[in-house]
Amino acid sequence: MNQQQCKSELEEKNIVPKKYYGQVFTSDEKVIDELIETIKSIYKPGTKIVEIGGGLGYITERLAKEFDDIDVLEIDDELYKILNNKFVQQSNIHLIKEDILEYDIPKKPYLLVGNIPFHISGKLYRKFMSEIENKPYGMVFITDKQYATTLMGQPPRCYRVSLQAQSYGDIEIISDVPPTSVYPEPKVMSCIMKITHNPIPLPDNFWDTVNYHFENFPTKEVESPKTVGLEGWINLCKKQ
Repeated sequence: MNQQQCKSELEEKNIVPKKYYGQVFTSDEKVIDELIETIKSIYKPGTKIVEIGGGLGYITERLAKEFDDIDVLEIDDELYKILNNKFVQQSNIHLIKEDILEYDIPKKPYLLVGNIPFHISGKLYRKFMSEIENKPYGMVFITDKQYATTLMGQPPRCYRVSLQAQSYGDIEIISDVPPTSVYPEPKVMSCIMKITHNPIPLPDNFWDTVNYHFENFPTKEVESPKTVGLEGWINLCKKQ
């Protein structure tokens, strides 16, 4: 599998990648191999895999060979039909035509995986790291490397999303995914990123405090909120 084969398959099916869905397709078998191995490194037997955006099924096909219980979400009508034809007889694949942001959260432990459209990143992380009770025990994504770096950000470039991610768990960039591994070819470097749920207890007033200082800086206590890391915010909350 490569970019040209992916392009040919799309053209054969008269599909043009939709920018408003952020559609890109990982077309490098070595990258998919590494993604699967990264998932296996934190996978817990008997749990569910949730793939965000099944696309043409390149990653889904590999997941189906390795795991027993997989929800595959695909919002696009055309791609959903393709996936349904490919995996209709796969008993371990549960194909769901739905936006991940509207997905009914599993009651059992689960992992989130997939090639993540950049435009939903903020809402995605906010929902699964903060807003819901049954959080995933891990996430393995192909994602924009700059955004992954932002999640790992430390002072003087520590943002609210950095605090959110770091309080959720341990973040690791596994490897780069060059533009030639993806179709349509992006203008930025992507990466395989692994986040393992390892929550840090936060004071009850943590987010009220953080939001206040980010929205009203400079304040008496914080001149520039991006220069304060997770531990610094926790200490500030304890003083109030």
